[in-house]
Amino acid sequence: MDLKETIASWLAALPCEAREVDDPNVDWRYEIRYPARRPDHIMHVAGVPGPAPSIVIVSVTRLSERHRQRYDGLPDDEKRVFLFGLRHTLNRPEVDFELRGPGGLECPEAFQVSVRRFADGLSLDSFAFSLGAVYKAELSTIWFIQESLDQDPTTAPVFFDFEGADIPEA
Repeated sequence: MDLKETIASWLAALPCEAREVDDPNVDWRYEIRYPARRPDHIMHVAGVPGPAPSIVIVSVTRLSERHRQRYDGLPDDEKRVFLFGLRHTLNRPEVDFELRGPGGLECPEAFQVSVRRFADGLSLDSFAFSLGAVYKAELSTIWFIQESLDQDPTTAPVFFDFEGADIPEA
């Protein structure tokens, strides 16, 4: 069984919905709704082209307009504190992250959480762990943003959009 077939069988065994999507930048890509109890949450699993067979698991979350407006209203010193906290929340040994946007003290438009796994270290267990690690890093970051930018984060509705991912090149 090749890597794509292996991943497809593992996705079928996990609590998610998966569908293959066309993407000329990768060998293959599945858009998945993970975990099953969050049908609005989209992640991607793709085969990364290159000499060493590997996959990347990616999730991208766009900040809401409301959060961007609240961020823009902060004084510069509070923006620095927020950005430090955001990076600190995203920085985990199991995953990589990228903030998308203009940079500097401008509000990030989105954040991407990903993990790359090479075929020689992949098992169903490590694959499921990596899916969970990406999701939990993303969820912790959403909670941080809500806690930092919502007046009452315990009752605020979630205004995050989950979007497509740019798969990093090998």
